[in-house]
Amino acid sequence: MKYIKFFTLAILAVALMACGDDEPKSTFTRDFNMVYPQLPAGHKSISKIERIYDNGDKSVATATYDGDHLKSVNVVTTGRDNYSNEETIIFDYKNGAIICDKAIQDVTYSFEVNSFGAINRLKNVTTSQTAAAMVYNESGRLDATQVVTASTTGTTKYDWMSGNITQWVSRDVNKLDSVVYEYGTDAIPNKGCIDIPGNETITFTKFVCAFMRNAGLFGTTSAYLPTAIKKDFDYSQAEDQNSSNPQLKRYNITYELDSDGYVKSYTTTENPKYTVKFTYR
Repeated sequence: MKYIKFFTLAILAVALMACGDDEPKSTFTRDFNMVYPQLPAGHKSISKIERIYDNGDKSVATATYDGDHLKSVNVVTTGRDNYSNEETIIFDYKNGAIICDKAIQDVTYSFEVNSFGAINRLKNVTTSQTAAAMVYNESGRLDATQVVTASTTGTTKYDWMSGNITQWVSRDVNKLDSVVYEYGTDAIPNKGCIDIPGNETITFTKFVCAFMRNAGLFGTTSAYLPTAIKKDFDYSQAEDQNSSNPQLKRYNITYELDSDGYVKSYTTTENPKYTVKFTYR
């Protein structure tokens, strides 16, 4: 009986070790000197982001930290017809790498940082090809990005005014995309440094980018939160259906704040309608 007892405990121990060893691994190593972003006063690190659509689709992203530094992001997306997808991203500051565990293909990116601690280059370590390059202005905010995929190279230009992003425009051979931001007189200070609605993704998916922006890895966030965004080209409103200057649709944004003025959630009037919720550390 003792033999069976100890044998069972041994199996349990191995199982527990296996369960704790699910993080993606990388053999990439190098000498790297990380410069960590200096976050502004009032900044709060985010531990969870939830996006819930009225149609039932849902994404839940959770983050872990090593002290004050973003360590990992896990994103689980579920939807209609039993759709499910999961990805895990690990940040390796010792070697300057980001390790991605995705359903389609695992990939490791090496990165470089500028004097602000913002990432200004991502390179696929397997192909040695640049995946993205970022340029920042003197205030540490994104000025332009170039994202390279196997099929295309896209460039995005960002416009800022008084510390707030006012527009970005993204172009590649097959796509033109843009978002314009409006800030009313009742615009809310972005105390928690959250990613603003409708922001462009850079190499990674939306919520991975949201955590990276919150951590300062993609530069300084917008000082205030927009009260509306204009996106989704509406050719039906143009006099000429082939117009090169179509109109953008306008969507209002409402925010729910906690007692200290940090955003608990926001909701847009996009279709399908959705709400994004934030949990802080």
